[in-house]
Amino acid sequence: PGLPIILFGHSMGGLIALNTAVSHPDAFDGLSIWNSNLNTGFMGRVAQVILRIEKMLKGSDVPSGILPKATFRIWNTKMPEKRTSADWLSHDKAAVDAYVEDPLCQFEASVSLWQDVFDMSYRGPKLLARLPRDMPILLVSGDEDAATNNGREIRWLAQQFRSAGFTDVTDRIYPGMRHETLNEIGWEVPAADFAEWTRKVTETKS
Repeated sequence: PGLPIILFGHSMGGLIALNTAVSHPDAFDGLSIWNSNLNTGFMGRVAQVILRIEKMLKGSDVPSGILPKATFRIWNTKMPEKRTSADWLSHDKAAVDAYVEDPLCQFEASVSLWQDVFDMSYRGPKLLARLPRDMPILLVSGDEDAATNNGREIRWLAQQFRSAGFTDVTDRIYPGMRHETLNEIGWEVPAADFAEWTRKVTETKS
């Protein structure tokens, strides 16, 4: 009791983290979001329409047939390796192979899960005003992360925080890194930066 709490989320976990923070604004002393896209814009609205049609035609608890093709598979076709179905995740072949070989990673997201993802992506940024303006925020991506438009959406999120009056916002885009920043070649650098950031947050909040 009384120890500072930092909320960390990566990818879809980042969407969950932001939505959790704005729902419980007094529960956390710092927030760090990595490799998350909370700026899906017009295409996100198009995706929501597609998902509603899929739900109407085949239900909500079955895999979406369209969204994976419009995201993961398109991102992967742009990778130069053409080695696996998950090259977009990392330059580290061992990390990619571990993902591909892990049965717990091999599932197709349901229509309802995709709907939740887009609902969260729009909800979180709209409710930033619920958070304390002095909450330390750390936002991270790689400049080769297809899921964040090569880091641009992390920069966008940082600007949303700053425009809302937040005074302690740090955004870092690491060169040569894809989606899995902490499972990437050179992960030691962002890990050390994160450790230093958490040290400063906990010292301030203790």
